[in-house]
Amino acid sequence: MWRLAMSDEIAIKTNREQWLRDFKELLAVNSVRDNDHADIRQPYGPGPKAALDKLLSFATRDGFQKIGIIDNRAGYIEIGPSNAEKTVGILIHVDVVPVDQELWHYEPFAGTVVGNRLYGRGSDDMKGSDMLSYYALKLLKDQAATFKNKVRLIIGSDEENDWQDMAAYFAAEGRPELGFSPDGDFIVENAEKGIAHLDLLSNADIDDPSKTQLISFHAGKASNIVPGVAKAFIKNADFKQSYQLFQSFLQVTDLTGELKAADDGLQITLNGFSTHGSTPDEGKNAATYLAVFLLNFDFDENATHWLTFLAKILHNDYFAEQLGIGVTTKEMGKTTLNAGILDWQINQTAKINLNLRYPIGFDEHQAASMIEKRFPWITVNVQDDGLKPHLVSAQDPVVSQLLLIYKQVMGQATHLNVSAGASFGRLMPRGVCFGTRFIGQESTAHQIDEYFHLDNYEPAMKILIKSIQALANLD
Repeated sequence: MWRLAMSDEIAIKTNREQWLRDFKELLAVNSVRDNDHADIRQPYGPGPKAALDKLLSFATRDGFQKIGIIDNRAGYIEIGPSNAEKTVGILIHVDVVPVDQELWHYEPFAGTVVGNRLYGRGSDDMKGSDMLSYYALKLLKDQAATFKNKVRLIIGSDEENDWQDMAAYFAAEGRPELGFSPDGDFIVENAEKGIAHLDLLSNADIDDPSKTQLISFHAGKASNIVPGVAKAFIKNADFKQSYQLFQSFLQVTDLTGELKAADDGLQITLNGFSTHGSTPDEGKNAATYLAVFLLNFDFDENATHWLTFLAKILHNDYFAEQLGIGVTTKEMGKTTLNAGILDWQINQTAKINLNLRYPIGFDEHQAASMIEKRFPWITVNVQDDGLKPHLVSAQDPVVSQLLLIYKQVMGQATHLNVSAGASFGRLMPRGVCFGTRFIGQESTAHQIDEYFHLDNYEPAMKILIKSIQALANLD
């Protein structure tokens, strides 16, 4: 098993306490996008900009000479020869997804250590990787490492939304040819599925006031999160009977929730299990589960159509097979589907936002056409913020070097993988996703009580240092 030089081993151990303090500081910044308070100085709201500034402030403190900020949306920290022809990009992000704070057992923006875990929103996705990457670069700077290519830690602040942070960076600074994003596991994800957002629109007008009325139904905070909480308000339903049905439903599904009388109707809240939209089968979608329960009532035609679609088509349809747009290819496997945001308001337009992850050979416009043909009461709008599938050859030296380095450091092999997620790695022609969670460790990205494995610090640092060195000297 390969080892770092003794001086580097000592530096990794010596830096651990400062790394942890900085990590906690970054976690303490609530960097959820906030459009209501956005302006030219903080285009995604105060939190993402504060997190970007925080990480860059560490670089100023630690003596980096090449630091920049682009349009208040992205930043960079650079080492290596400035006149090098190639740039190795290490692409990270400091923004995080929203929080269902009432479901957390720890303060999401405090950085609470329990055993070998550091809890906090963004600890797993991806502030832990941010700080590991930063400290790997710091160690290489402090050791005066010499490279053929320059290396830039490129920091985004809107990865969880529409990626305009990277668009702004590339427009100003150019696109790195090769590199990686440490936004996942220590496997080399050389293939990433395409991602599309489809809005399924339908009529929410009431056509029979004598029946049970679905007044409102809301779930989801972001397209790429499995909804952890769903709420509905209904009228013309008996409280006692509804309450008994709900308690039985909770027992059968092993979920929690509340049904109470309010404003001449019933307010229903159901708690599912939130997880990343790229792995919807690991969660429990509160919205589709609530629709299953609501089919106990006699709604009018529009509401029945909508709830039946949620309960019998989208419920547990992780691979879009019930929806009829499931595709499987040799290169990238199956499509993945998440119903991320759902909104029904009586006498308005109902909306279901689908997060679709698809392989090469398929696209979002085909999917939209197939859905409209099968469900003529639905209109599908394809949002223009999608990502095409990305594939880097297994023979590319970027891929082979990262595989080799992992084996050298850990004494065992890792492997290639096709990802249903979206990392910034796909934005580089020869970019992959690599690190910093180890194989077999639970991913808590986008979940309640998200945490980082503190034991990962030392081995992850060794892998990142060696990886940066190798890519910085590729032809």
